[in-house]
Amino acid sequence: MTQKARSSLRRLRLPSTTTCVAIGLLGSTRALAQSSTPVPGAALVHVDCATPRLDGRALFESLGLELQAQGISLIPLDALKSDDHYILEVRTDCETRQQLVLRAARGVRSVEETFSLADVPRSSEPRTVALALAELLEDFRRNRSRGDATTEPDRAPDESDQSAPAGMAAVGPSLDLGPEVDNAFREPPVPLVQDKPVEPTEPPGVHVLAMFGFEQRTFRLSTSLVGLNAGFSLEQAELGASLLRGTVQTSPTSDVTVVVGNLALGYRVADVTNGRWTASVTPRVGIGNLVTTAGPDGTEAEEEGASEIYGDVAVRISVNARLWSRLGVTLHSEAGYGGGVIPIVDGPSTHDHTGLFLGVALNGSLDFSSRKASKLWPPVSAKE
Repeated sequence: MTQKARSSLRRLRLPSTTTCVAIGLLGSTRALAQSSTPVPGAALVHVDCATPRLDGRALFESLGLELQAQGISLIPLDALKSDDHYILEVRTDCETRQQLVLRAARGVRSVEETFSLADVPRSSEPRTVALALAELLEDFRRNRSRGDATTEPDRAPDESDQSAPAGMAAVGPSLDLGPEVDNAFREPPVPLVQDKPVEPTEPPGVHVLAMFGFEQRTFRLSTSLVGLNAGFSLEQAELGASLLRGTVQTSPTSDVTVVVGNLALGYRVADVTNGRWTASVTPRVGIGNLVTTAGPDGTEAEEEGASEIYGDVAVRISVNARLWSRLGVTLHSEAGYGGGVIPIVDGPSTHDHTGLFLGVALNGSLDFSSRKASKLWPPVSAKE
């Protein structure tokens, strides 16, 4: 071969060698770039029932082993520092405790599937669920690398589509972290006002009580009068009548006979009851006639008598005990002041025989009430 031919052959081989070196450097650069790209990690979200169905710790350890085959590290949820990581979620259906919802998500894209534990041994449940999650993540990554063919292509906004304002991009499904987490970002529900039927109420009825018995009234702790007493009460109002008679010895040879007849009107201001026993407080005023007669050795002498209009005020405390059905016994005790007010027939003064008094009466009672007592003592719960 001549010298000229050898020079031509070297010029032909030089470009081929340079091209091979350039291609090799380009491939090494691409491999280095691919190896330097960080592989995102994955975090596990486990939403279980109040009584856990799965062992959370065993599930986390099994899933970490399965993801190592894909080159993905499993990190705790609270250690996430970036939005590029994968979120793997396991939710348990607490009604059946057999059905699970598995979800893999990254950003706004996600995929989920249902999984049943019906045919899985209890000891193998964490490993089986971890394997299913790893396979779901692998399919999810493969679809993303292919351009996510399942995602709908962009389309022009339709005027008939009122689901989102114009100019806003569609947002994919968000990650459901369970009712405990979701409810923390929701406003409290608005209470609904529902109409309730009005329960019928019993008619109030009327309180009526009739009494009749004996009374003793003592003036100035010396003049004692004994007689009959009758009363009638309607609701809080009371109307009573008394006819009393007594003899007072003014001297060894002279006696004074005192007769008091009066009507009394009172108003019950307080009462308590337990259904059988009833106690009440009643202020009252009375008006009537006071007659005194005096004579030697107790003989009456009209010329030595006196007659006056009688008046008194008192406070009465009454206790009524219902014995059988509507029959009962009522005990009245009262204290007050009474005496002559306006003379009718002039005679000896009656002030020595009247004034402050104490009275007591024991009556039989007949209850005509048509309603139950509204005040109970001791208090009785409405639920009872």
